[in-house]
Amino acid sequence: MVDNTMSREHVSRRTLLRGVGAGVAATALAGQVSGQGDEYIVGLRANSGFDVASERANSVRLELEFGDVGKAISGRFSEQAIEALENNPDVRYIEQNGRMHALEQTTPYGIDLVDADVAIDNGETGAGANIAIIDTGIDAQHETLSENLGDGWAAGDAECDTGCGGGPFGGGNDISECLEVWDDDNDHGSHCAGTAAAADNGLGVIGVAPDATLHAVKVLDCSGGGSYDSIAAGIEWAADHSQIDVLSMSLGGSDSSVVRDACQYADQQGKVIVAAAGNDGPCSDCVGYPAAYDEVVAVSATDSNDDLADFSSTGPEVEIAAPGVDVLSSIPRSDYAQFSGTSMACPHVAGAAATLIGAGEDPANVRQLLTDGAEDVGLASNEQGAGRLNVANSLGLDGGDGGDDGDGGDGGDGDTAPAIDQFAVSTSSSGPWSRASVTWSVSDADGDLASVTTELLSGTSVLDSQTTSVSGSSASGEDDLRTRDSPDSVRVTVTDAAGNETSDSQAY
Repeated sequence: MVDNTMSREHVSRRTLLRGVGAGVAATALAGQVSGQGDEYIVGLRANSGFDVASERANSVRLELEFGDVGKAISGRFSEQAIEALENNPDVRYIEQNGRMHALEQTTPYGIDLVDADVAIDNGETGAGANIAIIDTGIDAQHETLSENLGDGWAAGDAECDTGCGGGPFGGGNDISECLEVWDDDNDHGSHCAGTAAAADNGLGVIGVAPDATLHAVKVLDCSGGGSYDSIAAGIEWAADHSQIDVLSMSLGGSDSSVVRDACQYADQQGKVIVAAAGNDGPCSDCVGYPAAYDEVVAVSATDSNDDLADFSSTGPEVEIAAPGVDVLSSIPRSDYAQFSGTSMACPHVAGAAATLIGAGEDPANVRQLLTDGAEDVGLASNEQGAGRLNVANSLGLDGGDGGDDGDGGDGGDGDTAPAIDQFAVSTSSSGPWSRASVTWSVSDADGDLASVTTELLSGTSVLDSQTTSVSGSSASGEDDLRTRDSPDSVRVTVTDAAGNETSDSQAY
């Protein structure tokens, strides 16, 4: 849902963040896992001391505590030290300190498709719930994000420009004390934060849970990559903060034992953990990590027509789908852009989880409520899991589209006329041609959109037209029209399956 007071032109970007090198496993979600030279992570038994490994390390980066799951220590080790540790009964695993990457593919549309607007209209806004955005940071001064920010944390190797904070890792400071520690120097984290919980303040965009508190956990650097141990440490920090309810991770890579440990630990602390399934599509059985771990809700991506995004990873681990194509959200500095990727789908679900918790639901029940309320949009189970996210259904609110008829609608009689939510025209001329670029978005409360037609007119004569088939409760698009004649207006008409139509015109 885009506030109509936003005058800034929506920016379209095509950004693909990828890593380099090779790591422990073969394929990452957004590129190859990159090893860190002689940096290793040593997993230890819960009752062992860190000195089992630290005494053999050339240098130590992090010591991580995961309760009864175990411990882990990362640092630089010689080959001889690694060989010795492999034979130590207190050592559970040894892995190279690889990297994971932000999952993003190209470029936004709406909160209304998942009926978050219905929840908000009913007063369910995520107030009192807390979401950790484990990503590239959050722009702490953004006009739609700043009022919802709580405290945060940053890994030292996630800072592209050294900020304040103690030692090599600057975490633990209040945002007001040290903005640059977890300020977003990439765009990805702020975009995800806006989808989850941008404030309803009349500016820019609105998030799924506009009154939830956001916590920036910066584990990825300005290039969109982060090391296994930094990601695990960020998860550990969020798990140890009792006020944080939901962990949102729009990142991925190959299987990592230390990241798995951290997810198990966060699950034991009662956190709802949501992650992007990955952008390896078209493919089958290719959900990446951490989404593929049992403790994590894996989210695939759909478009405005509830079709599977062609880039979305799929597999039996997919639990739910959410919009991930052309998602409009916040980027630094008080700007907005459209991105596409399972990264964009993930925070829709994280925001929905926060909405449920803010409504008084036990976090232990949220995962089931999310899947119970999901709409069957006709995709295979390995593509949509239980279906496409529907916040209102999960809350049991009237006005949700419902998920029983499998058509993305509510099974009603379709007697509500569709609406034109956005209609913008840009004109130009070249030689004998007059051109119009028409950007539109439409919606229908009955969920039975059928078609959108754009026309270039001279009086009542149609000089050029395009018709797009649409479905579900919302859709958006851009059409290019041209003519050798002299147009005087542009018209958009949206029609639903019941034959109701709505039109609007603008002067050429």
